[in-house]
Amino acid sequence: MIVEENALGSDSRGFGQKSGSASGGSGYRNNDQYNERNNGRNNTKNNDGYRDRNNRNEDGYNGDVDMRTHVPLDGKKYVDDAEGVIRKLADKKAEWRDSGLLSTSKIRNLLSMITSLYDEVRRERKETLSEEEQSRIQYIRLHFAYEAGRDTKVKSFVYEADIFSHIQDIGNSKERFLLFCRYMEALVAYHRYYGGKE
Repeated sequence: MIVEENALGSDSRGFGQKSGSASGGSGYRNNDQYNERNNGRNNTKNNDGYRDRNNRNEDGYNGDVDMRTHVPLDGKKYVDDAEGVIRKLADKKAEWRDSGLLSTSKIRNLLSMITSLYDEVRRERKETLSEEEQSRIQYIRLHFAYEAGRDTKVKSFVYEADIFSHIQDIGNSKERFLLFCRYMEALVAYHRYYGGKE
């Protein structure tokens, strides 16, 4: 019996220790105090691995460092990727009370930034973009950043669609630029399909 008490009382955290003799209590102390002390340590993240919703802004976007792995656009599955982005934003719309989806007019305005350049590049026979065209693409990226800074819904859209990384992937490749434009068109189409408002 003495051995059992020593073994149970040896845990430095106090699990199973005998109640103090002064208290006159019988039995062993439970670990409620330990749980209470440590209960808040892991509350900064929820079940999906993101930080607690209290740390998010009104659109559900978390401003922490993006730890996702960037996946370049694939010509065979960019439409599926676009649908996945809009479905995720639509889920946020339901969860965060109509704050997840930006308006159709807003997403069309974002698309219009690249439309004229798309028409020009598509007609050209060369497979690489000129320095001027690459500069215009960077200017488009600047406009996306500006609009994202003005509107949290645009910011959430740009984040979920991984717009900045996809723009950086373009480089001087005509093929990658045209693919990015088609990806944007798919985003607009599925935005409308999943209930985007004007």
